[in-house]
Amino acid sequence: MTVTASTAVVTASTTEAVISVSGNDAATVTVAGAVGPNPIAQRWSPVFQATGLTFTGSGATYPTYNSWFVKHGQFVTFQIEVLCTTVTNFGTGQFKLELPVAPLLEGGHFPGWVWRDPAIPADDANHIILNVDYTGTSTTLDLHFLVGATANPKPVIENQLKQGAPGYNLTTVSKMYVNGTYIAES
Repeated sequence: MTVTASTAVVTASTTEAVISVSGNDAATVTVAGAVGPNPIAQRWSPVFQATGLTFTGSGATYPTYNSWFVKHGQFVTFQIEVLCTTVTNFGTGQFKLELPVAPLLEGGHFPGWVWRDPAIPADDANHIILNVDYTGTSTTLDLHFLVGATANPKPVIENQLKQGAPGYNLTTVSKMYVNGTYIAES
């Protein structure tokens, strides 16, 4: 059927779309479920861990409390913020975080950075660039910092981000940020 219309109006909600046509062949068509999901940001507190890492924070004072993600179908976009204010021991192992949902594809890299002391401008030897990755389809993120290799010429390589790395020690005023987008398992 061909509809000859002088005016077509479409209204939509989260559950249906209504198409109203006026003119010679006036009609109204309602299509239930025609509008896709309306994803919203969700707060979550990814696990923050390292060998020997301890902190007193929980709930709103957990180091990663101010982290968010949006899942739209299988696409996941996330922002992790780590506040070290309640850390009592930074430990000796590589710092690790966690993705909000399992990834579909094996392996991935995300950008991040550390602001060792927010009282000092980030660009004054106070800003650590991170490469954050997972292997397989694990939700565990390993934190690495970029550094020049000892070889000559000095290529840029990744090194494990952990307390005690020369020039990279964190304190209770330090902040870390990681963000990215990936395809979820389901």
